[in-house]
Amino acid sequence: MQIGVFTAGDLQPSEIVALAVAADEAGFDVFAVGEHHNPPYNSSSPATLLAHVAARTTLRLSTATTLITTNDPARLAAEYATLALLAPGRTDLVLGRGNTAKVFGWFGKEIEYSLPLTIEHYLALKALWPDRPYLWHACTRSPEIADLAAEHDDGLFVFADQTEHLARYRDQAAHPRVGVLATELDEALACEPDRLLVEVGSPGDVEKLGSAVCSALPRRRSSPGSTTHRTS
Repeated sequence: MQIGVFTAGDLQPSEIVALAVAADEAGFDVFAVGEHHNPPYNSSSPATLLAHVAARTTLRLSTATTLITTNDPARLAAEYATLALLAPGRTDLVLGRGNTAKVFGWFGKEIEYSLPLTIEHYLALKALWPDRPYLWHACTRSPEIADLAAEHDDGLFVFADQTEHLARYRDQAAHPRVGVLATELDEALACEPDRLLVEVGSPGDVEKLGSAVCSALPRRRSSPGSTTHRTS
């Protein structure tokens, strides 16, 4: 199991980078940042943020999530293919629909068509980027997204308190991989995820989470100089 931290992006960019550095120093596996375009968030360009984090850390880098609906798939392919070249073997994407009608309007889209847009743009992204890294799908309310992930042998990301489509996905997928976003460690562990990301807001939160991981998962091997443990 990979364990890491994420932020929705409601911090200044420099503070987001500080979280990632703290997570790397604490021995976590993954850092993820969400994509948002409305206040109070400051992560409208996660590829740029993650490129900076790539230069400062050795972490695996991901998104939580990338808006597959309002972004041009060609632009997504260009930005994240560049990131993958800068941090080879360290990047993947979590694709999400978004849920704010106003933001859809800013990009000339309508939220009512978010599900067909998700499928259309996802298929276009795959065609444009055949050597892409691993893809995950964020699933909060639509069983169709769980079906899409299973059909294409991608991973499925859920919130720890919104897991109603997990069984559906696991039943269908040839090689199921489950990711969980959580605010607390214990609730996420109950889902038995392949990747677990806990929300943090400060380097102090990262340190506390590291101690909690050590207590909950004592078999994780300590990395040199770390306050927490990496997966063995």
